[in-house]
Amino acid sequence: MKTATTATILAALIVGQYAHGQWAQFPDKSIPRTSTGEADLTAPTPRTADGTPDFSGVWLPDADPLPAGVESVEGDLPLPRHMINITADLGPEDVELTPWAAELFNKRLGNRGIDAPLAHCKPTGIPLLNAIVLPYKIVQTPDLVVILYEENTIFRQIFLDDREPVEDPLPRWMGYSTGRWDGAELVVETTGLTDESWLDVMGHPHSGSLRLIERFRRPDAGHLEIETTIDDPGAYAQPVTYTVTATALSDDDLLEYFCTENEKSSAHYQ
Repeated sequence: MKTATTATILAALIVGQYAHGQWAQFPDKSIPRTSTGEADLTAPTPRTADGTPDFSGVWLPDADPLPAGVESVEGDLPLPRHMINITADLGPEDVELTPWAAELFNKRLGNRGIDAPLAHCKPTGIPLLNAIVLPYKIVQTPDLVVILYEENTIFRQIFLDDREPVEDPLPRWMGYSTGRWDGAELVVETTGLTDESWLDVMGHPHSGSLRLIERFRRPDAGHLEIETTIDDPGAYAQPVTYTVTATALSDDDLLEYFCTENEKSSAHYQ
């Protein structure tokens, strides 16, 4: 069964718009500056001492105008298209759900996002966190990459120390991630993701056997690409691949953010 289009969906979002200038402006020293003092986002990619790309920095997913027929509780707020729909760049022939996954997806569409984890202040989980409209910080060391997400002040660890993926993992919202270098790309494999999480706010589901593969690329100083593959035979007839992009926040940093503080939306869901 093919996925539905976004034209029939109400994206029930509770994520506020990111505002620049959270902290006093403090320049990221890894990003060169122009003669006028502005960040040169097209400068060469920063590299570590061993020559690999350095992904360290604060990143904000790139936003797009809302698709026709899609509404947000925040109004006409630009949002990353893969936050709304991981299949936004794909044709119907590229995404075929298994029967149970199609049934669950259609149920979520019919409920207009009210059942979404983020609508109830539950963790968002990955890969959706890479596309949500809040910043995140990457801290890179030779053996470990840590990603700090402003959304619900959640962290993620990607181990680069040659450890093997966890066997029969206990399901988690962030899963268990191991990484390796493939030339200039950081390839991350994540397993053990709870099937409670949604892949996007439309409600594309996944099974507990999801194998998530991300290829991190930094083509220049100011831009990040994460090619994401959903390899889940339990929910999809073939792997689904899409790419999310982000731009460096060269002068800002994260603030703590907890969805449950002053949350008043769920009492009005119908």
